[in-house]
Amino acid sequence: MGLFIKVTLDENACAAYEGCKILPSKCPVDIFKERDGKVVVDEAAEDECTLCGLCWEATPDAVKVEKLY
Repeated sequence: MGLFIKVTLDENACAAYEGCKILPSKCPVDIFKERDGKVVVDEAAEDECTLCGLCWEATPDAVKVEKLY
């Protein structure tokens, strides 16, 4: 888990975006990975989030980024 950022995916909302499969290619810091055919948050990388907004643009209601500071 990230020290300063918590990134979560809403699975129901991801269904509207083909399972959020676009996220790994959109994220410049590789927070999203595909594992076993499903897109997940790579907890080891989530603290690298720069709040660039590319994931929100691609899947507006599927990604939640919470600042823990």
